Amino acid sequence: MPADKKALAEKKALADKKALAEKKALAEKKALAEKKALADKKALADKKAQADKKALADKKALADKKALADKKALADKKAQADKKAQADKKAQAEKKAQADKKAQADKKALADKKVISKPQTQLDSKQKRDSRTELLTVSVSLNAGKIVGVLALGIFASAVLVSAMVFIAG
Repeated sequence: MPADKKALAEKKALADKKALAEKKALAEKKALAEKKALADKKALADKKAQADKKALADKKALADKKALADKKALADKKAQADKKAQADKKAQAEKKAQADKKAQADKKALADKKVISKPQTQLDSKQKRDSRTELLTVSVSLNAGKIVGVLALGIFASAVLVSAMVFIAG
């Protein structure tokens, strides 16, 4: 019987060794599968990060392109406004020059008429008086505006000083 026991013990030891080897192989297989899953997960995360990075770069490039287009449109609009203002200024200068030319021609015609027709001196003096009155009116209105401005400034300053005195005294 001791030989049977020994054979049984050897058989048991061999079965235990085989079970241990199978267990070890299973653990290695499981570790390898986990390692592969982890590598796949990391590769997927890297791929996603790269895609996000590319999308962000594309978004930034699009935003930069839009900002550049807006800046160009604004510059074009400003240039067009400047061009229009310059054209308006030129037109106004031409209009003024034409008005001055017409006034000078009228003045010359009036002088020629004055030389030819002396009896109309009263009419000419009336026109002269009217033109002087008109200039005087403009001058008076300008002076009145200045006077009103100075007066308003004085009243405001006195109100501030009186308020300050009341505050200090109170």
